[in-house]
Amino acid sequence: MPSVLITGANGFIGSHLCDAFHERGYEVYALVRTTSNLKFLRHSQARLVYGDLKEIDSISLPELVDVIVHAAARVSDNASMEECRSDILEITMKLCEWALQHCRRLKRFVYISSALTLGYCSDHISEQNPGHSADYVPYNYMKKRTENVLRDTYAKRGLPLVIMRPGDVYGPRDRTSCELMLKAAERNQLIIVGRGDKTFGFCYPANLCQAVLAAVQTERAVGQAYTVTNSVLPTWRQFFSALREAVGKPQRIYIPVPLAIGVGLFMGVLKRLIPGFSPSLNYYRLRRITCQTTYDISKTIAELGYRPDDDFSAQVRATIEWYQNERKEPER
Repeated sequence: MPSVLITGANGFIGSHLCDAFHERGYEVYALVRTTSNLKFLRHSQARLVYGDLKEIDSISLPELVDVIVHAAARVSDNASMEECRSDILEITMKLCEWALQHCRRLKRFVYISSALTLGYCSDHISEQNPGHSADYVPYNYMKKRTENVLRDTYAKRGLPLVIMRPGDVYGPRDRTSCELMLKAAERNQLIIVGRGDKTFGFCYPANLCQAVLAAVQTERAVGQAYTVTNSVLPTWRQFFSALREAVGKPQRIYIPVPLAIGVGLFMGVLKRLIPGFSPSLNYYRLRRITCQTTYDISKTIAELGYRPDDDFSAQVRATIEWYQNERKEPER
């Protein structure tokens, strides 16, 4: 039985990866911290490994693994540069060094990055056709820097690296975005800005898992980077409207862009003045939902045989069903 170590296994993407690899016949080792919420792993067959990558020498990590999928990272567009350096770049380098020293049969080191390393606010974005830089956000900057360091390690030390760049990953278990947006919709807060007619790089988690599994099984994937989104993409208005209608609160009035920008600037000032304040709206988020952004996934299709599920309606229904069940179940 092949084996895989998945970091950030209790999170949104990590828990989906645990399920996908188990279904494919892998023995799954799930790295979680002792303080982690394990609700998404309560039905998982994964073997839990407790520890913090910041203190990797104190963790009893399994050395005889065939694959490492590194999904652990701080995920926040409000995090500082130092927080992102510590919780993205530094933990990845520690895991990479450990893998090179201890994992003798390692065949893949899969790094879950972000399509935003290629930029945004443009169509058909790829390495050859980058979008506008999003590096002013520390999360995006550190994801790109981590990719570069890993590629250098691949070239110089033979790390069997594959970089996966998902677009906007939304779906069941998404507490970072979908849960907050649905709660806002239930409070009847306005979430559609402007016309909402811009397309975005929506990626359903099952599609990302499909691409990761294909990359693990494809020899030519080593040393490559792949962008992953659905192939048929919704607009922000379609996405937000589907969430609001699901909770019985359709939005009749849309927020004018200038007003939203004013609110975002005001919250930016509050963030500077009030320690620990995390604004619900900022310049980056406004740009994301008011500019056209699509990614070129032709390489992923051609080299990995990627065939995304594009049933957006079913994907939204699954997300809503998860949200409704989540509210009924106690935390564990």
